[in-house]
Amino acid sequence: MKKLYLIALVLLAMLVARSAYAALGLPKNTAKLGYATGTVYVSVDDPAGNTAKKWTPLPLTLIHTNWLIKDIRYWSELFYYKATLDPAANRVGQNVEQFGLRVSLQKSLRLTRLWAPWLGMGVGVSRVTYDTRHTVDSDGFLLAAWPDREQTSVVLLFNIVSEWPLTRNWDIGVKLEQAIPVDGDINESSALIMLLYRY
Repeated sequence: MKKLYLIALVLLAMLVARSAYAALGLPKNTAKLGYATGTVYVSVDDPAGNTAKKWTPLPLTLIHTNWLIKDIRYWSELFYYKATLDPAANRVGQNVEQFGLRVSLQKSLRLTRLWAPWLGMGVGVSRVTYDTRHTVDSDGFLLAAWPDREQTSVVLLFNIVSEWPLTRNWDIGVKLEQAIPVDGDINESSALIMLLYRY
């Protein structure tokens, strides 16, 4: 009996939510789950010296988004990647491993009749590990080495997202983003291709 009450309560909540969206002039299904992959341009402001700048794969990004009010939505991501920055005599080589959460508010702007991208701004928090920090000479021999380090990074985000329907519930999209460090040493620009499911 309790299960029937619970099911009835969930169905009632779904009906109320759909009615509320309709009253606000929003579509009934505005939430989306998604997966994205792409590439990220990474550099590190290492305390031991300059580092290389490198494009590296961004293999895992999980997405959830939903509208808040008309033309404004939140966008959240869980992400993970590893990058190897090559050493040189004047550049500190290292392995960079990062996982974290990013949240943005985005507004839909209709730029043409067929194109209305989402422009967003937000914050990101991640845990970053820097290991195998070292420099080498022109022959590849070790010049200097430094201890591994770990830090929490906080960034300010600016992004643009564009989506196109594939089927009734599936969309494909792209996202470009610039992350500006507020607290931390990592700088990033990224480009993602996304598959999103509307529910």
